[in-house]
Amino acid sequence: MKMFLCRKCKAVQEGGSEPNKVGCAAGGLHDWSYIAETGPKNYLCRKCKVLVRSFAAPADFGCPEGAYHEWNYLGEAGKTRYDCKRCGIAVECASSPEAKNCPAGGLHDWKKV
Repeated sequence: MKMFLCRKCKAVQEGGSEPNKVGCAAGGLHDWSYIAETGPKNYLCRKCKVLVRSFAAPADFGCPEGAYHEWNYLGEAGKTRYDCKRCGIAVECASSPEAKNCPAGGLHDWKKV
């Protein structure tokens, strides 16, 4: 499966081909870009706060908050939910996620939920 990101509304869709462009929450049509193959690793863009699961760091281009994403590896996907008290990101990891590079600045402050 492939991961697609709308550069207008920051929606992430998974599928075999580019998703339907109709119905963008930001108005008009979605502006989809392919960013990665779906995989077991969690990555978070520090700039736009988009969270994806892929095999390797997703494509850098097409960040809704600037020209390029700033991807940070958080950890292996799992069933335990962690919420960052600082930036509000929720992620499901196999163990406590990486703390560095919180979008709110400094380190993530993860709480196991």
